[in-house]
Amino acid sequence: MRRNNLRLLALLMALPILAAVWSGCAKEEPQNQPIVKKPVTKKVAEASAGPAAADNAVVAKAAEPVLYNPAGKRDPFTPFIKPPKTMPSAELPVGPPSLQTQDIGSFKYVGMIWSPRAVRALVEDVEGRGYTVTVGSRLGRGGAVVTRISDKEIMVKEEFKDYTGATVVRESSLKLKSAGGK
Repeated sequence: MRRNNLRLLALLMALPILAAVWSGCAKEEPQNQPIVKKPVTKKVAEASAGPAAADNAVVAKAAEPVLYNPAGKRDPFTPFIKPPKTMPSAELPVGPPSLQTQDIGSFKYVGMIWSPRAVRALVEDVEGRGYTVTVGSRLGRGGAVVTRISDKEIMVKEEFKDYTGATVVRESSLKLKSAGGK
């Protein structure tokens, strides 16, 4: 008897669930179709407007697309700060900028490279970083220019103005350091 009661109880619990599932499977209602308006020509619009046709003509003219005319306007892609168009060749930096941040005396001439194109000198700074320089390279804070490279020294020419405003030319050299430090 007890098993029959359990079956009856299970059946009574399952009936509402089955009814809910069965009712959920009903046909879905069709969705509302979007309303599509057909374009109306100007003649039909003016005929249907009646006396207010003049007002509609003004609105129709304002709705027409306006094309962009760049005449007399600034180009939005040009930079605000423009670099100078031409720089004198004497002011052009030649070589890495770290060569121009130290004094000439802080560099050591450690070697030389011969190639078919040019002769290059190996220069080392105080921190031990090596650089190659050629004739015309800038070296030192004062903007000294390498004028000559030989197997024993590098000749450097530096121009600056003294306290009176006169241009002074100073030539100095960097001697080759051998392995023994001489």
